[in-house]
Amino acid sequence: MHLDKSILKEEAYTGEELMLDSGISDLDRKCFVIKQTVTDGDFTLEEALEAYGVAKEDFNKYLTNYLVSEFNVFFSHSSSRVLAVTASIAVIGEMYKNLLAGVDNNAQVVQDHLQHLSTDISAGRIAV
Repeated sequence: MHLDKSILKEEAYTGEELMLDSGISDLDRKCFVIKQTVTDGDFTLEEALEAYGVAKEDFNKYLTNYLVSEFNVFFSHSSSRVLAVTASIAVIGEMYKNLLAGVDNNAQVVQDHLQHLSTDISAGRIAV
């Protein structure tokens, strides 16, 4: 793999060696690096996906799993599973609104569904 836009320092090579020895799958390791290089502004998402040979769908699945794990870590400290789940739903709703409400004419349908789901969970009609 040739990364002509990236100037790798010794730390990057050390980090990559540690990732190789961590038991993380090759795909997850690549996705982790893609997320970091795009975040750092070294590559566009398209450039990083191509450089690392990762399909957009695989990266989307990785990113989804990453975000869900962040939710789980954050909300695992809640004393109530219901509160944790309804808070997660509220965050998902806000993310959807912030990212897609401007381009999705049916965004309110999604918001309404998430609100009903949260209400049903809080009322005990759906067990969590």
